[in-house]
Amino acid sequence: MRRFTARQALNTVLNEAEVRLQSAVVHSLPQNVDIVLTKACNLACTFCVDYETPGAKRISIENFEKVARQLFPTARLVSICSGGEPYLHKGLEDLLRVARRYRVATWVLSNGMLLREDRVRTIVREGLITTHGFSVDGFRASTVESLRVNAKLDTVLEKIRMVLRVRAEERKREPRTIIRYALMRSNVEELPDAVARWGDMGIDRMDCGYLAVCNGIDPQESLYFHQDLMSRAFAEARRAAARYPRLRLNLPPTVRDEQPKRANPARCRAPWRFVKIDTDGRILPCYRAWEAINMGKVYDGDGQDFRDIWNSDKYQALRRTVNDDTVKKSFPFCARCDYRYGWGDLAQHLGFEEWAETVAPEVPDDGHAIDHRRDRRASASMQAKNAPNVPA
Repeated sequence: MRRFTARQALNTVLNEAEVRLQSAVVHSLPQNVDIVLTKACNLACTFCVDYETPGAKRISIENFEKVARQLFPTARLVSICSGGEPYLHKGLEDLLRVARRYRVATWVLSNGMLLREDRVRTIVREGLITTHGFSVDGFRASTVESLRVNAKLDTVLEKIRMVLRVRAEERKREPRTIIRYALMRSNVEELPDAVARWGDMGIDRMDCGYLAVCNGIDPQESLYFHQDLMSRAFAEARRAAARYPRLRLNLPPTVRDEQPKRANPARCRAPWRFVKIDTDGRILPCYRAWEAINMGKVYDGDGQDFRDIWNSDKYQALRRTVNDDTVKKSFPFCARCDYRYGWGDLAQHLGFEEWAETVAPEVPDDGHAIDHRRDRRASASMQAKNAPNVPA
């Protein structure tokens, strides 16, 4: 079991107390720091709502060090799972070495196509990654390769086996391995076979989550319209997972189980526990904040001190309103976010483009809105068309 430093442990205790108190001004720092290394990617996944960050393609070691000095001594986790493919960053190992100096756990998510044994052996031997995730959404090659355009399933499987082999050869327990699986109509029936494959291979965990329809994907891909099929697939997947004591299978609650959240929403902790930093140094308060909120900038010579941003008026307003449903939200999307309200409504499954419409526009000084999304194919307009098919 990984041990944390005294500062990390103390910050965790204080942070949890401030979450419970819903403090607007905080003295703790985020436990989870998500740093976007690059926006470059070798794939073109059909359900990726891809954003450009003008003028900033990847993070420099200098900016990473700057953030590390301010946040890593108290953080429990550094996540490298957003934006592009981390193995396209040539300095990945050096960045991970910075994190290791602070004894902070690291989580890296990859599509698996670009791993090389020399890089993986260095990472494993030096203990640079605590948990390594791979995005593989299906069992059959035809399914995976149609969803993750330019991927080759045989290559991905070969690379994952290589990671497991190198870990065994180096006699290391880490990185733990996780498969991420986006659930939809076209792959849900393959879930039990996928569970068996990863169980046989020795994977530690599978994390499954619902597809949010976007980019013109057929709305019928949403499992909202196939709840009985989904329930059967989940039951078969659980039976398959039971044969593999090492494998932990995480499935989302069913749509029906999520419906009570509308009346009793969960409490969001992101404005206290989490921070995302884009490649240009912009501070984002949650995973739904791409292009929506600019809390401030920490990179380069004109970057602010993080603590000044962390307790700024914007952050205080967000903390005051995020969980208070009697007031106007500082970030409008908080009023419909699936993290709080679950996946029990059709809007959560087909509303990703609606979300994008609220976060993508940027209005510069000349008043002309610009949109950094690479592809603006709407799907939210299909919601009314499909509403009559809502299951009882």
